[in-house]
Amino acid sequence: MDTADDRPAGWSLPGTPPDGGPGRLERARDWAALQLARRDAPVWLLGLVVALSIGARTFRLGTPSETSPGQGFIFDEKYYVNAARVMAGVTLPSGDTYSGASPAGTDPNGEHPQLGKMIIAGSIRLFGDGALGWRIGAVLFGTFAILALYWLVRTAGGSAWLALAAATLMAVDNLMLVHSRIAVLDIYCLPLMLAAVALFMRGRWALAGIVIGVACCMKLFAVYALFAIIGLELLRAVRWRFEPWRPSVNWRRVAAPGITVLCFAASFAIVLAIIDHYVPPYHNGHTVASANPWTHLRFMYDYGKELTSPDGPKGIASYPWQFWYDVESANYFTTTVTVRAGDAVTSVDTVVAFQGMVNPVLLALALPAFAYCGWLAIRRRDDLSLLVVVWYLATWLPSFFASVLDKRTCYLYYMVMTLPLICVAVARLLAHRLVPRVALGLWIGLLVAGFYLLYPFRTYPFT
Repeated sequence: MDTADDRPAGWSLPGTPPDGGPGRLERARDWAALQLARRDAPVWLLGLVVALSIGARTFRLGTPSETSPGQGFIFDEKYYVNAARVMAGVTLPSGDTYSGASPAGTDPNGEHPQLGKMIIAGSIRLFGDGALGWRIGAVLFGTFAILALYWLVRTAGGSAWLALAAATLMAVDNLMLVHSRIAVLDIYCLPLMLAAVALFMRGRWALAGIVIGVACCMKLFAVYALFAIIGLELLRAVRWRFEPWRPSVNWRRVAAPGITVLCFAASFAIVLAIIDHYVPPYHNGHTVASANPWTHLRFMYDYGKELTSPDGPKGIASYPWQFWYDVESANYFTTTVTVRAGDAVTSVDTVVAFQGMVNPVLLALALPAFAYCGWLAIRRRDDLSLLVVVWYLATWLPSFFASVLDKRTCYLYYMVMTLPLICVAVARLLAHRLVPRVALGLWIGLLVAGFYLLYPFRTYPFT
């Protein structure tokens, strides 16, 4: 056996230089620490997160595809894609959803505003009437939502690392990922909602209202951003009342919510009137709008009121308070493969599974994180804590009141609107100095495992 004296001159362990200086592993660690210490490191890492996110959202984007009329759609794509096809002048096969429901160039899905479907229609004209044309817009707007959340956190006073953590959590969540790659409407208005609140906090009050008005022409749920702005200013006013030294009233700030509301109302009315004129909305073969945009708005409101569950939620519907526990997640689309040995079935394997479900590991901390940010809002009185509180309430309470008062039917995927600030709250909670690194590492590991298990495509090379 060799001894130290028998080793050749200059011999050392692999990666360790003869002079006893730092080895390759130590040098790599030091280099990584130096790069992470750079001021622009969070921005570069955000770019990496966005790139990986786009890859996860575009992987097999064409699956499923239409092989026969009415097939190849995920969840509510059969409504929105076919409505967009009618807008784009595509002739629908007989028996397909909305076939013959309205003239070409109109919107047969009048229960929702047209703008989101118009974007899908434009994509169909640009990329063709196929899965890419249907879904690429969702990928782009889902990516914009990640960037908008980062910007919003930075605008509200959060650090670059906190903004990166929140954006990353949103990028890896299953519900957000699924809605960022299928042709449904929620994801189209979400980045505009986040951007509008950021604009408001930067003092661009009129522009914030205009952006919310445009977002509402994609889906009416975008008005929740306006509720968040009003709630934020109300909490700021309460905070001002309890300041030990009370600054003078800034009357321009007092007028800010009013300016935003007026600009929202004007932009929504103008944009809806324009698109109603050029892309008339229909329902059951009859137009539902006139020259007055409020006719269409009233129809959408009345239509929504009729979607009730007097005897309690059925199927994939659930009560809003059950959203926090992933009760009644939705099966959007599933493909299975049956393995047989002769006439006997040996296994039924799921190869594709699109589920409307929040990553349970993230959702488990949603309410504790909300309580923590509520405590920070009282203790620190900072805008980011206030924003988390009002966003939770502004995007969830409407469903709660609609369910309790009107017995409205509600679905777990409504959490798409709440998720961005859930990610901010959870990131803040986990950044607390009392959270052990071991516990943080374990939680991240479980989050990654949840991402792996919920990812829609199950035919991984290593399974």
